[in-house]
Amino acid sequence: MHSKKVLVLTHNFIRYREDSAGQFIFTLMKELADDFEIYVLAPHQKGLPLKEIIDGLRVYRFRYQLPQFETLAYRGDMHEQVFRSFFSKFVFLFFLLSFYFNALKIIKKEKIRILHCHWWIPAGVVGHLLSLTNPISLILTTHGSDIFILRKFRWALPMARLIFKKVVAVTAISTYLKDLLSSQLGIAKERIWTFPMPFDDKKFYPLEDKQTEMGHILSIGRLIERKGYEYLIGACGILKNENVNFKLTIIGSGPEEGKIRRMIKDLGLENVIEILHNIPQKDLIFFYNRSQVFVLPSVTDWKMEAEGLGMVLMEAMSCKAPVIGTQSGGIVDVVLHEKTGLLVPEKDPEALAKALKRYFEDEVLRKKVSEEGYTFVHENFTPRSISKKLKAIYESI
Repeated sequence: MHSKKVLVLTHNFIRYREDSAGQFIFTLMKELADDFEIYVLAPHQKGLPLKEIIDGLRVYRFRYQLPQFETLAYRGDMHEQVFRSFFSKFVFLFFLLSFYFNALKIIKKEKIRILHCHWWIPAGVVGHLLSLTNPISLILTTHGSDIFILRKFRWALPMARLIFKKVVAVTAISTYLKDLLSSQLGIAKERIWTFPMPFDDKKFYPLEDKQTEMGHILSIGRLIERKGYEYLIGACGILKNENVNFKLTIIGSGPEEGKIRRMIKDLGLENVIEILHNIPQKDLIFFYNRSQVFVLPSVTDWKMEAEGLGMVLMEAMSCKAPVIGTQSGGIVDVVLHEKTGLLVPEKDPEALAKALKRYFEDEVLRKKVSEEGYTFVHENFTPRSISKKLKAIYESI
């Protein structure tokens, strides 16, 4: 048994092996399982076991309501739910209490000394309260959404400052978030470690029989405003008017689907755009390898949220797919313009259509960015390269 034990607190973690929710945290933490005894505490959901071991990680899940009301986690809209109704606020209170007492039980039983919280709210709040009465060192990783809400809800700033002041190490998944942390919360930049969450390079790679489909555009993500799909659809409308041959596949689901489908119909694009749901993560490799271009058209939404990093970009680049990203949030850490991909302004369908046409028409450019992108993500975003940095933090504590 390891003498070095770490408890990870997160509201987003894999529910089953091929789950996309929290996959990046799972990918990172299992890389450390040989050197540390890793415990993970995450919310329960109907049908999930309360305790299991996944690739050496001891995973616990806490109950916080009757199964039919355990809906706060895994949907990506926790704070929207909480602000939507009084009942959701009531459920969230039980969520925090259960999170706290279940974490306390593990800390006492396993004699945990390192607590790693992902997102300052809710996990960071729970971790802060636990640190007041237990001899533990607190590490806090921000992924973006927890910092973006501070732009919208300024009243939460004092609470966030209090929590970040208590931690022994702060990490951010992009330089964009590091700058936000420093400017909004007054955290000295030298206190912030910057390293992304990794993609799983064992799941995403160029297939030996890779057969690119000319004109095939791929985009993967939740159908929400922040992903900017309306601008990608707009760009497709421009391509159609210019008689460009293409096909777009969007993989994802979410509250904006109705709006997106109406836009597709209005522009007469039903024959060239498909929306697919529930594609297992293990099958995404085939879509990445088939596509001629991968696009992440993210924007800053009404809540002032932007893309924290862009995991799907790394996955696409690892499959040697040329990528297009917007100049939004942490995307610029992954897509270096005309080196590892192409960057376009946010909310600009004309610029996006122009970038797509460049790829379609320029084979030399496609080959150049696909090779440089592949090398770049394997040097900077694999579980092995990133786990070394996190291991250094743990061992310093």
